Amino acid sequence: MSRSVYQKIRKPVVITTAILFHLLLIFHLLFSPVIIVMASYKGIINASFVVFALIILLSLFFGRAYCSWFCPGCGVQEIMSFFIKKKSKNTKALYIKYFLFTIWIGAITAGYTLNGLNKIDLAYGMSDISFARKIVLTLGAIVIIVPLTAIFGQFASCKYICWQAPFMIIGTKIRDYFHFRGLRLHVHAENCRNCKICNFKCPMNIDVMGHVKKNSMNNSECILCGNCIDSCKHNVIRYAITK
Repeated sequence: MSRSVYQKIRKPVVITTAILFHLLLIFHLLFSPVIIVMASYKGIINASFVVFALIILLSLFFGRAYCSWFCPGCGVQEIMSFFIKKKSKNTKALYIKYFLFTIWIGAITAGYTLNGLNKIDLAYGMSDISFARKIVLTLGAIVIIVPLTAIFGQFASCKYICWQAPFMIIGTKIRDYFHFRGLRLHVHAENCRNCKICNFKCPMNIDVMGHVKKNSMNNSECILCGNCIDSCKHNVIRYAITK
């Protein structure tokens, strides 16, 4: 594809996903970290259980591409990026999401351990809670994402607190360990002209050019958005399905 084409596709898709999921009040049903915990203590396999299982399965082949192409939370942050130009920093705060993830997974595991797997109810959390509670659970993500982005910069919630990100990071690590074929960024380092525009365009504030120079694009925070591909005038970076 020619330059900028990926963003012309990706941004409308992920923003539309965010708008629809929130307007239809189904974000909480599929992605809420709260509903799945509630379900676990009733021994119920709900829709979010299936979604999170699919996310880690898909990451074995597509890494964190889901984050930037389809995640409703990312869509909210894309909208915010029209107004917030500051980049969030890559500090030790990146590890907060792993701490939260460990506690969250621990709570879910405890729930199913104590109560077993009694039934599958994909609609759990949709028809059995009040309309007001659906709004609170659905808008809860926005209430978290917007202030974090405004204070710390673009995609701060993805980097610091996202409860889904560790699923994909773990899946990507498993893929790399077993050398599964999957979607990756491939580089032609010899074409690089040291312009650093890839660094400037990266929403996750990754030192993309540094990775290019090392001829390795592996970075846990890379969400495969393709901004670096679209912005490079010398075709240094491209998508590839490789081991």
